[in-house]
Amino acid sequence: MIESMTAYGSIEFEHGTKKVSVELRSVNHRFFDLRIKSPAEIIKFESEIRKVLKDKLERGSIDCFIRVRTVSNGSSEQQKKLSVDRNLLQQYIDELKDLQREHKIKGSMELPDLIKLKDIFVLEEPDSDEEGLLPSLIKNMGKCADSVLEMQKKEGMSLKEAMTKNLSEIEKNTKTIESKADDLYKKYFEKLKEKIKLLTDSPQISDDRIVTEAGVLAERGDIREEIDRLYSHISQFKHELNNDTSSVGKKLDFIVQEINREINTIASKAEDKDTVYLAVENKTLTEKIREQVQNVK
Repeated sequence: MIESMTAYGSIEFEHGTKKVSVELRSVNHRFFDLRIKSPAEIIKFESEIRKVLKDKLERGSIDCFIRVRTVSNGSSEQQKKLSVDRNLLQQYIDELKDLQREHKIKGSMELPDLIKLKDIFVLEEPDSDEEGLLPSLIKNMGKCADSVLEMQKKEGMSLKEAMTKNLSEIEKNTKTIESKADDLYKKYFEKLKEKIKLLTDSPQISDDRIVTEAGVLAERGDIREEIDRLYSHISQFKHELNNDTSSVGKKLDFIVQEINREINTIASKAEDKDTVYLAVENKTLTEKIREQVQNVK
């Protein structure tokens, strides 16, 4: 099955007091190239994240964005708590009273003075189950990757349709070229005969000599072997397009190179302007297919 490497997926889930959002963006690449952007608390899970994405997506240039924020669902047990370190406060008070007595300092301590004392008030964060976050993160990362795969399949269907259309045009042009190639020997014979008549005084020319020379020229311009190989490559390309296995991009890339090679040879050998035109048209179509193949997984 043809799958594109261009796709997008996102998911959001909650774990305790954490709300986690994940985004995956994939484009074409020869290999699996993953970049993860996440907060510090997620960095330690990077190897597990990389493994699940590699197993799912296999190939492509992938950006993974993970964002985490703390939320409250209204439960007092999951909210931040403000507390007073009463032991430390008592020590402050005792020490200040001792200073007053020792140095005969007048005055009294008011509430604003207490607020200024360091470390008296403690803001307690809700408990965070970071270790328990990993299974939830991996599970949802897999779901996000599945949504990317689904989009890749849809894009792959569009790619397959476009490549099939261009390949049909190449096949159509090649059939026209083949029909012209069948008359090639006769054209060489007549063309050579006319030239020899113009260059000799005698109108009587040996047909055997003309046949020999025409054969030499025809051999140089014979493109039937290239046409046969081109048909074979086209057939192989169609087979891979309809193959149920995944990850056929590299195979298609190799085959399209071979298609291009045969078309170039046909263009260089052909002397008929119509054949050259069709060969050039095939080169343009092949380039379109090559660009489309670059995005196939």
